[in-house]
Amino acid sequence: MWLLIACASVLAAVEAQDDKRIEVKSANVLNVRIENDQEVRELIGNVHVVQFSPDGVIKIWCDSALRYMGTNRIELFGNVKLERDRVTMTSPEGVYFGNERRAELRKGVRLTRAQSALTSRFGEYFPDDKRAYFRGDVLVIDSTSSTSSEELTYFEEEGKSIAVGSVRVVNPGDNLTVFGDSVIYFEKQRYTLIPKNPKMVQVDTTSGGLIDTLLVVSKVMEAYQDTLERFIARDDVVMVRTDLSARCGEATYFPKRDRIVLSDQPIVWHLENQITGDSIVITTMERKLRSVYVKGRAMAVSLADSVHPQRFDQLTAQEITIFFADGKIAHINAERTATSLYYLFDEGRPNGVNRSSGDRIIMEFEDGKIDRIRILGGVEGRYYPEAMIAQSEEEYNLDGFKWIVDRPRRHQLTIVGGTVD
Repeated sequence: MWLLIACASVLAAVEAQDDKRIEVKSANVLNVRIENDQEVRELIGNVHVVQFSPDGVIKIWCDSALRYMGTNRIELFGNVKLERDRVTMTSPEGVYFGNERRAELRKGVRLTRAQSALTSRFGEYFPDDKRAYFRGDVLVIDSTSSTSSEELTYFEEEGKSIAVGSVRVVNPGDNLTVFGDSVIYFEKQRYTLIPKNPKMVQVDTTSGGLIDTLLVVSKVMEAYQDTLERFIARDDVVMVRTDLSARCGEATYFPKRDRIVLSDQPIVWHLENQITGDSIVITTMERKLRSVYVKGRAMAVSLADSVHPQRFDQLTAQEITIFFADGKIAHINAERTATSLYYLFDEGRPNGVNRSSGDRIIMEFEDGKIDRIRILGGVEGRYYPEAMIAQSEEEYNLDGFKWIVDRPRRHQLTIVGGTVD
């Protein structure tokens, strides 16, 4: 019995060694020497070695190699190439650790698979774990984007990549660039997560030849590249464009549809106009502002006159749609319990305020200024003379009025390397 157990133990040890054995498939020259009581085999010319792993074969090619038999380690030199399944890694030099089934590649590392390629200064590959680690000027290029970072770990089985350190993702098709401290990409789901300090920049040229830049900053950002491509920014979202800015708790950007959906206490500013509501949808056409649709406790506020900073023209309703032309407000539709408060001036002198309500209010603008107001259905109106409202403007503000002064500005949003002007 004891003899059978001993034989079984020896057999198991031999099988374990064979499992880590490296097989030389080809070499033009073989030299053998002893260094520090260890046999060293020098392989020169057309070197090709393989090692069998539980999941397949690890294949290595190079110009020359030093194989240390005692430690089962091979130093690789010249045109080093490592293959396993769909992954190919190349480098001018490297080391392969047979007992650990681990490869280290140095100087000009390149990994290719499917339609993507990665380059870095250092790479480490764990074939059994199907995991690779890279550091130093890491750059990944695929069919739609490029990603640069200081470090990157790739999990082949999960199709997941984790990039860390000054991460920059560039999507040339949409002129989009995303920055973050780290980026996690799930290949199968085509889903990207930027969990810390994300910033998104979209630079475009308008039909008039002007450069227009959209900047979005938040605490967390996600991107989906499925049939409905979209970017989602969450928590303390700040957005700035040439013609508007916004704050909210969550923003979803659909670049192919030229649409931005804001929710969770959204606020939008356009020139001297402030817009609030339960949700806001911003649409553009050819990168020009086309409309702003507000749903639920919708309110639009604008400063009536710079000489009278306490006077604000106001409009409330359940739904408000603001239409733009050439960057200016063209007309406004307010529907469902619409109410307007509009200050009057006579040759520049204040002349009281009108308060009107109805089922629907339509405001038409000329050169950005109110030209005509129409009220439809259940019309009610009242005029308050100047003597009554002077120095008491706050008493006449509509329910829900709040003028917010901390409007985000472009110079406040810092991008890697400084501010964006």
